[in-house]
Amino acid sequence: MERKLIEKARELLNRNLISTTLSTVDQDYNVNVAVISILDMIDDETILCARFGADKTYANLKETGKGVFLVLITDNQETKDGIRVYVELVDDLTEGPYYDRIKARLEATRYGRFPLKNCLVFKITNILPVSMLKREQVGDQD
Repeated sequence: MERKLIEKARELLNRNLISTTLSTVDQDYNVNVAVISILDMIDDETILCARFGADKTYANLKETGKGVFLVLITDNQETKDGIRVYVELVDDLTEGPYYDRIKARLEATRYGRFPLKNCLVFKITNILPVSMLKREQVGDQD
């Protein structure tokens, strides 16, 4: 994975933006997308995630273990930026240092009144920009 994409993922995921989603599928390929915004990318390969709801997403992760985080940011209708982070669930914690770390992060947000159910630990398998399209230069013709 490119260092530039890793750093962009860390910066965007750790901002805990409301525009962050986690897409999952179950074993029958039924898709689910949930807003998941309390995250902590603790190193180049690991993301901690606070789960205090998102029951369907959680069930899908327990079935397939795979998901994609998407952070989409825009300042108007003409520009967009963001990141796609592909992950595998590697642990599901209800205690310990990672649990305590994400619990403290959750409690410092507007969602702090919700009880933390789990600290989900993900291994990053791939990182891609939000868009792979290249803008053609002005004046280029076929």
